[in-house]
Amino acid sequence: MTANEILADIENYEKFDPVKGTVEGKTYVVVPTTTKTDKDSDVVINRHITLAHNTTLIFAGGKISGTGTLTGDNTRLIAPITQIFGEDITVDGIWVMDRAYPQWFGARNDISNNEFWHLRVACEAAKSTEENPLAPEAEKDKIEKARDTALKNLKAWKVDSSDAINKAMKLKHAGEVFLPKGEYAICKTLKVPYGIVLRGELADYRFNISDGQLPAGDYPLGGDTTPDDLSSYYKLGTVIRPLNTNYPLTVDSDGTPITSFDNNFAVVINPNIHPNENHNKAWEQEFPPAFTTIRDIQFNNFWTETPSMRGIYAIGGMKIENVSWSQFVQAVATPDDMYCDGKTIINCQFNSPVDCIFKDFVFETSVEESEEIIKRFAQDQKEYYAFDLNGLGDNLYFHRNHMNMNEIAGGLKLSKSNGAQISCNIINDNIAFYDCKGISFSANHCEDGIQVKISNSQIDFSGNYFHKGPKPTFLIRDNNARGSVNVQSSTITLQNNSLVFLDHEDESSKLYIGNISPYDIQTDGYLSLSIQNTYRYRTPRNAAGSMHGCGLAILKEIWTIGEPEPELIPFTEFNDLSYLLSGSSLIKPNFHIVHNHVVNNTQFFRASAMANNNIVWFLEKGAYHYRMQTIWDKKRLIGSSTLTLGDFNLGEIGSNPNMGKPQGLLLNIGANSYDGPSDGNGNQVVIRLMRARANGNTAYHSIEIPVCGTRFLYDNGLSVCGFKWKQETSIAPLTVNTMIQSIHFVGDNVVCKGTACPTVGEWTVGDIVYNTGTASNNAMWIYTANGWQAR
Repeated sequence: MTANEILADIENYEKFDPVKGTVEGKTYVVVPTTTKTDKDSDVVINRHITLAHNTTLIFAGGKISGTGTLTGDNTRLIAPITQIFGEDITVDGIWVMDRAYPQWFGARNDISNNEFWHLRVACEAAKSTEENPLAPEAEKDKIEKARDTALKNLKAWKVDSSDAINKAMKLKHAGEVFLPKGEYAICKTLKVPYGIVLRGELADYRFNISDGQLPAGDYPLGGDTTPDDLSSYYKLGTVIRPLNTNYPLTVDSDGTPITSFDNNFAVVINPNIHPNENHNKAWEQEFPPAFTTIRDIQFNNFWTETPSMRGIYAIGGMKIENVSWSQFVQAVATPDDMYCDGKTIINCQFNSPVDCIFKDFVFETSVEESEEIIKRFAQDQKEYYAFDLNGLGDNLYFHRNHMNMNEIAGGLKLSKSNGAQISCNIINDNIAFYDCKGISFSANHCEDGIQVKISNSQIDFSGNYFHKGPKPTFLIRDNNARGSVNVQSSTITLQNNSLVFLDHEDESSKLYIGNISPYDIQTDGYLSLSIQNTYRYRTPRNAAGSMHGCGLAILKEIWTIGEPEPELIPFTEFNDLSYLLSGSSLIKPNFHIVHNHVVNNTQFFRASAMANNNIVWFLEKGAYHYRMQTIWDKKRLIGSSTLTLGDFNLGEIGSNPNMGKPQGLLLNIGANSYDGPSDGNGNQVVIRLMRARANGNTAYHSIEIPVCGTRFLYDNGLSVCGFKWKQETSIAPLTVNTMIQSIHFVGDNVVCKGTACPTVGEWTVGDIVYNTGTASNNAMWIYTANGWQAR
């Protein structure tokens, strides 16, 4: 018999009477009891009652209340989505239903900020003003008293749904607990038992309200009353709003705590709420698989001033899907000391508290001196990561999530993970990997100049987008290995990644552009680092742009025992050859480079330059003189003669009236036959540019750009494709060996072809130059401890 058939035949069932008891297998209906005064009343239970086995309880407008306990024994429950149990009744035992609803226990989904608005008004009224100035401590005390007075009304308002949600999850035992769309306020941590699916309702975007016409009827407040913002209601979905005082615990008039959040977490997954001798102290289920689920819910803080509110603490396996957090300091955290497989987080979104923060216990709606503000809050200064996934475990899956934090909190942290796929996410804050193995980090988009910190881990980075900022994109170090020799602490692969320099189009971006780190990787050398087709790219802001690939730059950390910070020096052995090594190379411990590359032809590059509207000039406008030199091996000074590009008027507004920006310089180093010779190297070379003011050749600068296949370079005055200009005393070119025609890099040595013996540069014992010049007695020159020897 279906539920509809049962309800249609409701009059034929016996009314539930706790005094008479129940019979096994029988169906009972709970209806209001009519009193002598013709008022409906609840069915009251003030003792312990156990229902007979396999009974069915149908609620048809009735409600069970009292202070007793009602225990089910495989009892089938059929009820509408309204309150059917009083707040003091205890429901225990085994119950059967397709899903449970917190509304059965009195949960409200019609909460809005309006109900708590007088809290804000009371606190604002207590602040210091010009008419009534207060000392900081006096203001703090007055605000706290005003808030506490207002919060005493919480119980009277009956807005707290945390007990109702927790009771619904206990009733269901395992399976789905459904929260219909609307806003729920909670004042206590939600304890999600093992096997529960806590599910909300996704927002409804079908209604077109762009024309101002709102849909009629079905209003959340009932009847034909239109709420203040009906459009937001239809877009709302299920929202849970924790109200956290986060002070010395506020209590109501009878001494009961008003709010109680475990370590400021709104939700705890798999807590040990049914302890026995077979369970871990923290787990409910030993080594819990990922059956517990939270999905389709928005978690919003009531106010952005609520300090240090955290999202979900997951003890064991879980799945979190289509969940968002707004104005939280953390979304999900897991314990560091517990084994857990199957952590799964999909399609989630985290927005940190950036619009309004709680500073020194005073409400602030805007903060101008952001650098002086503690990154977290006055009450809690921990360095949180939005997703802090600690603990030993396998099969972690983190996919299609979005973190937008503006460096208020870290983005993602993994610790002790043994196998994880992190893919297709937008992560706009720092990332950390500690003691991890088997990590695949692929197709992720990382903006705002984030840094990826790695220690003692094995990770494959593939196909990711990293927006460059003031710090090197990768920081790879191991404090525990320090002082050892040739230790491989981390094994890292960088394959097909893009480290992007954003060239802004407006003059207000000068400070931003000038603050880009010249280095992409910083490391202490305890690693094996494989690099394959990972380059730095330049692109205009908010535009896809063409591919302008350049080589990476690495910074060494040299640690000295007893010193708190390392000495930072450029990894010149890599950086000078990064035009080749960024395409394919292997760096072993102690900064040893394993590579085997060939430069087929060191013919002179032809180039041209012109002022261009597509790049904004950030220096003083005027005439600038440019020269260019190509460098193949800076250590051995293998390069070309100098090419004079000419004088250019930069910083002028271009002829295109739609651009209206001071023009920078566009440099064309094309490899096509009509631009210059095709050298067989795919435009892989170090371009050395020299610049001076044309009026007397003053303000000298130089720059070296490891070009990796690109044709165009863009000079905004401060940098070329993100590589910064360096001040010089002149723009004299390097004295180089121009007679070398090709180079084969073999380990630490080179085998070259050339028309004469080199005369300058730092050569290594074992280097060879084969003679391709005019006929002579020797076939080659070999470099020995005594210098060049003809053979």
